[in-house]
Amino acid sequence: MGIIKKIVFIFFVLFTVQTSAQTKQDTIVLKGKMYVYHTVKPNETYQTIASKYYVNSNELRKSNKNVKLYFNQQLLIPIKSTFAERLLFKNRQAKEETHLKIRKNKDTLNIALLLPFYTEKNDSLLSFLSESQQTKEAIYSKSEMALNFLEGVIIATDSLKRAGMNINLFVYDTENDTAKVKQIITEGKLKDVDLIIGPAYQKNLSIVTKMYGKNKDKTIVSPLSKNSNILKHGSNIFQVIPPIKMQVEKVSDFVLKKHKKERILILAKKQEKKYANNYKSIFRENKIKSKVFLFNNLSSIQRDTICDLLSNHKYMLLVPSTDRAFVSKLIPVLGTIDTAMTVFGLNNWESFENLDIETLMKLNVHFPNPYFFDYESKENQRFVHLFSQKFHALPNRYAQIAFTECMYFCTEKGEYSFKQYYSRGGGANSKFPIVKYQDFSIIKVD
Repeated sequence: MGIIKKIVFIFFVLFTVQTSAQTKQDTIVLKGKMYVYHTVKPNETYQTIASKYYVNSNELRKSNKNVKLYFNQQLLIPIKSTFAERLLFKNRQAKEETHLKIRKNKDTLNIALLLPFYTEKNDSLLSFLSESQQTKEAIYSKSEMALNFLEGVIIATDSLKRAGMNINLFVYDTENDTAKVKQIITEGKLKDVDLIIGPAYQKNLSIVTKMYGKNKDKTIVSPLSKNSNILKHGSNIFQVIPPIKMQVEKVSDFVLKKHKKERILILAKKQEKKYANNYKSIFRENKIKSKVFLFNNLSSIQRDTICDLLSNHKYMLLVPSTDRAFVSKLIPVLGTIDTAMTVFGLNNWESFENLDIETLMKLNVHFPNPYFFDYESKENQRFVHLFSQKFHALPNRYAQIAFTECMYFCTEKGEYSFKQYYSRGGGANSKFPIVKYQDFSIIKVD
């Protein structure tokens, strides 16, 4: 098992102990250390509580300033694990001057991270608790995204703490369940939170935005969802993935600047006709000719059909589709055609792992990418260095996204810019680069 899987595994052991031992209490990070709360019951002592959580009784006393225990007292339980030691950096650097926009005049910034960790799906990990961890099977696959995202968030918040900020990080498992999200809200978990990141999926995120979208004391971030309807729920909601209409506008602007004299063909499935028409309208307004062809279904995507639309010219092929099946059928067919072309897609194409990268390079595929990670940036280089130093691996895509988003929303530094998308609604990210596939990687071209 690789180092990342070991980290993920150890965290889930840690997370499951918390939730089972104290009726699903949540992780809290204070001054660079991880804790869970424990409510003291009758006849409990430091020794019995320490034994329950597999911690040293002296450390438990120290974490709570050796106060005398009493019934219903909220006790901080320090979490000691390889995962925590790796995530919380030991090296200390000089404090930097930063400005925290959303903190206003508060001394402490409370951040809540709501993601689907699927704790209940990993209960079997309890049986692996021991000082000598053995190699085990990978955790529940749907948990990995949330865990990788959490790594990036903790690294970002810990870096900000070293820069002089006071931050409390609360982690909640949504289990991708609307009932669980409603429970978190009902129990008042988010009442005193300043920055809410998540949930990841629209159905759960909508519950949070409807509740707190108009609360001016909170900032809500949609970290991964592309559905812009949640922006209607309030002006303090921010969506990192730009709506398709904004992506179409960005691509159109790029084509008009760089490829104005080349022929334009817009290919889309019938159900996404409105996005094809968005392209058509923009080019018509700029007095540029373009042609739209709509496919009725997947079986209608044929090489001969597409060849009939092309001639011996260089083409800009614009494909405003987020449908994995449609794109996965179209791209290989385009790859068999010898006509010179540059294909423009949408941001989620990067996640379509079944697409052949050599075909993507041959077609000179471009797409908007709000998650582009600039390895030339000094801040990002520092992040990669610290991550690889601790994990002996490079951070994956979700850790990169989490780090970038957390740093932006906790400071005024970052590559995002948000534009109000609906009247009196939230902001959609309007600053994102066009990238392309080249030399088996993704590079920025605008």
